[in-house]
Amino acid sequence: MEEIRIVLLGFGSANRALVEMLCSKSELLGRQRSLRINRSGKSQLIPWRVVSIVTGRHGAVCIPTETDLIYEVNLQKALKVYESGRMLDDSLIVDQDGACILSKSDYRESAHHATGVQTIELLRTLAASNSANVVIEAIPSNPRNGEGEPAVSFIRAALLAGLHVVSANKGPLAQQLSKHEEVYWNLQHIAAQSNVQYLHESAVMDGVPIFSLWQRTLPNASVTKIRGCLNSTTTMILTEMEGPNGHTFDEALHKAKEMGIVEKDESLDIDGYDAAVKLRALLVVFSNSSEGCQILVPSIDDIHRDSIRNITREDIQRAYNDDRKKYRLVATAELMNVPESNTQEWKASIQLEQIVRTDPIYNLSGTSSSVQFHTDVLGPITMTSTDPTLVDTAYGLFSDIIRVVSSC
Repeated sequence: MEEIRIVLLGFGSANRALVEMLCSKSELLGRQRSLRINRSGKSQLIPWRVVSIVTGRHGAVCIPTETDLIYEVNLQKALKVYESGRMLDDSLIVDQDGACILSKSDYRESAHHATGVQTIELLRTLAASNSANVVIEAIPSNPRNGEGEPAVSFIRAALLAGLHVVSANKGPLAQQLSKHEEVYWNLQHIAAQSNVQYLHESAVMDGVPIFSLWQRTLPNASVTKIRGCLNSTTTMILTEMEGPNGHTFDEALHKAKEMGIVEKDESLDIDGYDAAVKLRALLVVFSNSSEGCQILVPSIDDIHRDSIRNITREDIQRAYNDDRKKYRLVATAELMNVPESNTQEWKASIQLEQIVRTDPIYNLSGTSSSVQFHTDVLGPITMTSTDPTLVDTAYGLFSDIIRVVSSC
């Protein structure tokens, strides 16, 4: 890959933070911003530009695809337009000198109304014209609604068109095509057939390198048990309820909403659904059946989920006074052998537990999250994300871009 030509699907907080990181990490190569990439021990500057931004409700912009001239999206202007509440449109397209190339009468009407069908067609057009080669997918999706759509359809279309995909979306990792077929492995099969990559480091625990750790630094290691706090909102709420002056559940939930960390559907957080989706995403990715042994992953509905909505500050204070215990919503999964078969299955649950002081997650507080892995070759490995910000999420996307380019 001699140039990185990026399509941004979604321009919410994650992709805007990514744009700022790309710009801050860039060096100039001639007139183009470039990223420093290490390939086979050699350092190279690879130019990059954003060629399209597509949103569901805030407009869209795409460079002309029927020309060999070099155009890009003016990112600084795009950030200002979006944050001001105005619509993205083709006035954001600039040439190499940074000059706007279109008058208002030339704006394409389709740029203002990017439906799902139009987005898929745009991805195909950008791929066919070689105008793009990397898609960054960070669009909101409710994993309860339509099998992770529209993200899955966009990712599949991009991969089929021969575009690399970097995603911050946990839905496609956790959803099923059928009882015995996972969306994730279907997408990875398409990526392999198209000779492109589908990476997703920011899908669980922001930018903490969970997936790349296992895929790149622990060859042939098998995960046998997972335990941790995967939903930072519930950890924050329970933390706010602790102590003699702790808040009530409703007060703590209100504070979490003011911080902007509660899902639009609050039950996804407080009733354990988000934690179950993240846990299932980990299980699916770490359960590529091999050597004739089938590994079964329970469906979301088959993962027991506790809620924290009925916990009181008196319950929390009582547990602490009795034996210094703390309440946390804990995701747990353990790989079990199925008797008289060459099959293993994950037993998984999301439970409200009383945690003792020797537990690695005992001191987890605020918006932090943590996960501990047990393997067949190493002792427990614990990874913690302490009060993550959008920078953490952006770095997960950024690191995946670097991995894609480094391997091309």
